Amino acid sequence: MIFGTNLKIYNAKNDLVDLDDLDSIFSVSPEGFGAAIENNIFNAGASFKSSGVDMKASSLKLNLYFGLGDDNSEMVEYRKFVEFLNYPPYRLVYITEGTELFRDCILNEITKSDINTNQVLLEQVTFDFLTPFYKEISETYKPNSDTEGDGKIYAGDSKPRNLIANPNFLNNMQDWSNMSDPEGTYQLQVPTSDKPNSNILKLTSSNNKLSSFYNGWGLLVKKGERLSFRVDIKTDNNPDYDRPVIRVGYGTGEKNYKYSDFGITSSSSGFKTATISFVVPEDGVFQLYLINQNWSTLGAMSTYFREPMLIRGDVSDMPSDFYSGKPSNNYYVYPFVYESDYNGKSGVFQIENNSVYIGSAKGSPVEITVHGPCTNPYWEILEGSKVLQSDGYNIDVPEGYRLVVSSIVQNQRMKLIAPDGTISDVYQQQDLSRSNLIAIPEGHVTLAFHNVGDVSFKYREEHITV
Repeated sequence: MIFGTNLKIYNAKNDLVDLDDLDSIFSVSPEGFGAAIENNIFNAGASFKSSGVDMKASSLKLNLYFGLGDDNSEMVEYRKFVEFLNYPPYRLVYITEGTELFRDCILNEITKSDINTNQVLLEQVTFDFLTPFYKEISETYKPNSDTEGDGKIYAGDSKPRNLIANPNFLNNMQDWSNMSDPEGTYQLQVPTSDKPNSNILKLTSSNNKLSSFYNGWGLLVKKGERLSFRVDIKTDNNPDYDRPVIRVGYGTGEKNYKYSDFGITSSSSGFKTATISFVVPEDGVFQLYLINQNWSTLGAMSTYFREPMLIRGDVSDMPSDFYSGKPSNNYYVYPFVYESDYNGKSGVFQIENNSVYIGSAKGSPVEITVHGPCTNPYWEILEGSKVLQSDGYNIDVPEGYRLVVSSIVQNQRMKLIAPDGTISDVYQQQDLSRSNLIAIPEGHVTLAFHNVGDVSFKYREEHITV
């Protein structure tokens, strides 16, 4: 009995040939589904070290029977298959355990012989692979209009509202909790001339001690929600700029931000604005710490803070002027769901990439489509609150247009597509301050979009072998 291979193949015209069709083309004895790796190894004394790995090109070899089911159809089916091959490249479909996996390829060889004594035309075909095995995973985001439900809109006007309780350090620091060491102090100072309405918090700590205030007003946050924080910072007697100055906490996790993260590298005569933006990795209660930690041998060290501001949303959503702020758990309940809280998404996607690269790659390619109208769209890959990669374009995408950006090696592109199909290259409008074309790392990451309306994307979960 001859067993089939569960293989199909498409050409560039999207024509399909089933390679398990007894009446047409039947494939057997496939070879080449594994992987070969070339290790870059160099001598290190009596041992060896690896400087990386490279995947070797691999090929699929098949034996093909033509026209087994009908008399005198062998040559007809062979000619049809050759005509099919006239439109490369091809996309192989391999069905295993009920899952379709794809692999792009091109022709290497196809043999041609006479019909044998058993009146069978048996040929060999070899395809060179261009990609690993992959399946495409797609997601879409479309801003939702208000829908019926029991939703919340947070108190405040239509502009982003500062979620910090008592951001101006008034009335003996209500809503803030002092976590200073026994020798640490805090002092409320009068405003300076550049911001005459903004009091200043001065935190001082002794040698190897930490002083901090945290704003513990019970802000509940959800996984995938984006928060942005801004504060003015000034230092003195600061020989160590890698010590923490801001700490954010959510649920069971927390993250420190250092002076050097904000470009503060010495004592400063004036305030410097520090800004951070992050996606919450888990549901929980948010806490914010302002820190002065003295790791030096100096007797005392101080940090000054002014105008802390926290909002739901991106840094670009922050108002330029100052808001007095109220505790964020003051809200009104309305009989509809506000879009920014709809499913907790707001253009933020949690991705679990189960690709298997065996050390040969560090991320899966992705194709992103942004639908207009929007201006200066950008997106980020985050691990917790850390931005791993980002890409963006300094352009207007008009109504009806699409911005298509792909990091797929065989089809890398940065195109603006008009409603009539006209295509324009926009690589010169790419925001060079970002890491540019992104790839989805293995494991759990967040993909967050900004300054967009409708978005769709698809990435490849890839497997070097199956």
